[in-house]
Amino acid sequence: MIDFGLTAEQRALLETTRRYVDSEVRPAAAAQDRNPDPAHGFSADLVRKGMAIGLGHVLVPQEYGGYGGGLLDYSLIIEELARGDAGIADVFLVNVSLSRLLLRGCNATQRERWLPAFCADPDFLLAGPMTEPAGGSEIFCPLPDPTFGVRTTAVREGDAYVLNGTKCFISNGGLAGLYIVLARTDRNAPNLGGCSIFLVPARTPGLGFGKIEDKMGHRLSVVREVLFEDCRVPLDCRMGEEGQGFQILLDCYEGNGVGIGSAAIGLARAAYDAAVEYAQQRVVWGQPIITHESVAAKLAQMRMNIEAARALVWKIAWAVENPDRGEGLNKLGTMAKILPSAMVREVTVAAMDVFGGAGFMRDNPIEKYVRDAMVFPIYDGTNDVLTRFLAMRLPEVPSSAY
Repeated sequence: MIDFGLTAEQRALLETTRRYVDSEVRPAAAAQDRNPDPAHGFSADLVRKGMAIGLGHVLVPQEYGGYGGGLLDYSLIIEELARGDAGIADVFLVNVSLSRLLLRGCNATQRERWLPAFCADPDFLLAGPMTEPAGGSEIFCPLPDPTFGVRTTAVREGDAYVLNGTKCFISNGGLAGLYIVLARTDRNAPNLGGCSIFLVPARTPGLGFGKIEDKMGHRLSVVREVLFEDCRVPLDCRMGEEGQGFQILLDCYEGNGVGIGSAAIGLARAAYDAAVEYAQQRVVWGQPIITHESVAAKLAQMRMNIEAARALVWKIAWAVENPDRGEGLNKLGTMAKILPSAMVREVTVAAMDVFGGAGFMRDNPIEKYVRDAMVFPIYDGTNDVLTRFLAMRLPEVPSSAY
């Protein structure tokens, strides 16, 4: 029997997140967003409070000090965080998704070393330097020519690897306690078979940082260049075997869309709620504009889009964690990112239409929501590239799968 009801534990988790968002995030978000210095949009205190109540550790098993939840729990908290602020949601979804990568890709010794430390310290953040100046799509190049793909190198020298290269657009760059790095270990092999993943602790010699990006939106998160200049790490900092980097990434990636998709839904909710409130208060020709057919229809379409996106994300979360019952649907997990990230642009712009000229003004929240929405189809894999990969996998999964 299909059941969309939440368990008592999930309702408690959602209520905890909601209190944090309403008491801490929303009161601070607008002012932080308007700070002209991108280095000062991030609030360590605000993030620390969220990490202290476990919002960054939701997927880490209890044996390591985490909450021990699943992808639906992840979806619930990220949606609620993004309702408060999309940038804050970024900080947490990066931590949660990378903790899942640690859990699934590390050996037992590595998990014992890093997961308890991550959960015990509310200032301990994770970062995943993957994207490079050539582009995020470039690093996922599936072609056999080894000259394409990841440029950052990791060369073995005795009992260590030496990393060199530049990563860009890295969330939590300069703030994290651990960097999970994709680097080329075999420059003669095709990209997808020649890369490995390395765990680089903060303050490792040769690990440096470049400019902090001055972003259009998501200004409460830090996105920064991460630099490697003869950065030496021991062999036990490699995750998995040499050449398994993309195998490990793709094993986790089907669940990653749940995070971005949920954040898009949360932001769309914030825009929709603001538009409904405004439409009830704004009076034209003697009546609230929500009574006008065109406005009411726009709001109804917004709500339907949000509900449809959430249903898809929840179904993908279920399929990824129940592959034996999902009948291959877990292989199409990128749908959980593609559809909601397109939806949030439509909903926020529609909300601006409801506000009319007032929505273009900075003393209303809508212009911020529109700015925050623009990046969703672009980051964590562009929708164009993800759709191409999705199309390649469609024959593997019948449309009747559920």
